[in-house]
Amino acid sequence: MKNWQRHIVFLTPGFAQRETDTTTIPAISIYIKALKINNPELKITIISFHYPFDSKPYTWFGCDVISLNGKNKRVKKPWLYRNSWQLLSRVHKNSPIHLIHSFWLGECAFIGQWFSKRNHIKHLTTLMGQDVLKGNIFGKMLPLQKMIFISLSDLQQKLFKENYAIESIVIPWGINPTDFSEPRPKIIDFINVGSLNKIKNQEEFIKIVFEINQKQPVKALIIGEGKERKHLQQKIQLLNLESVIELKGLCSYQETLSYISQSKILIHTSNYESFGIIFAEALQCKTKIVSKNVGAAYENENWFIGTDSLELINGALNFLKLPFFESDGNPFLIEKTLEQYLKIYYE
Repeated sequence: MKNWQRHIVFLTPGFAQRETDTTTIPAISIYIKALKINNPELKITIISFHYPFDSKPYTWFGCDVISLNGKNKRVKKPWLYRNSWQLLSRVHKNSPIHLIHSFWLGECAFIGQWFSKRNHIKHLTTLMGQDVLKGNIFGKMLPLQKMIFISLSDLQQKLFKENYAIESIVIPWGINPTDFSEPRPKIIDFINVGSLNKIKNQEEFIKIVFEINQKQPVKALIIGEGKERKHLQQKIQLLNLESVIELKGLCSYQETLSYISQSKILIHTSNYESFGIIFAEALQCKTKIVSKNVGAAYENENWFIGTDSLELINGALNFLKLPFFESDGNPFLIEKTLEQYLKIYYE
């Protein structure tokens, strides 16, 4: 890779609060860490708008991190926008910024775009999730046609174009193979990983496991935390699945990878994904996937795509009969992500 002795600033709503924090937006952490390791001469500053809930600057794998401690509170918005602009001004004065990379079509993109325009700095925005859906106020407040956008999948790119008539470049997230240990014995039949909310739709996962368990005994695991936890626990109890499904809660990245590696099938019931880093992780763990057509989904010998619960049930049952994982490589590797982003950085 090129030597690029320049300064890049990342703007994100949240970021890992320490090097051992592997649960805060892991896709961004994996990317920035790999970028720094592969380009050690590159100066990187990360400005996090809301989290960590602490304003003390810190160093993260050689990168400077500053949190504005917005805490996702509306009353802090005017203060947050003013302070983010002032902070960018100080950072730019002390060490000229050559590129700003913001995440989500939201307040980070808003500040990044106007600061970049004022100071003649290149700016690009990675679309991260539901920000591409209709009704995003920042879609009306920003000159989208003059901005550079990155989508995480073909489906997200298509949706963004349909809703805002704006083109974007597709760059999928990638995983780092060195984060993964040797394959583990497959002692868990089904796993579901993600925030416990209505979009991720773990209630459907529970229903699917219930139906399959009626046909043959299975063991299942749900990893994640969120507002739906109590409701999901009640659903598990109502269906008498306490001995079948374990709500594991929030796990570290390495713990999560270990559980995925021990699982035969990832059943991903989410109704929407921009990418789905869990897909890349499952493929690397040689865990088959049953999902809806969301994010980076593509059907092959190891991946079944269904449209409803019945199809997902049948897909999972077929995979249980044919447990062998067809090794055809993982298309979602961090080296590919880096290569594509660096081309844009250098343009």
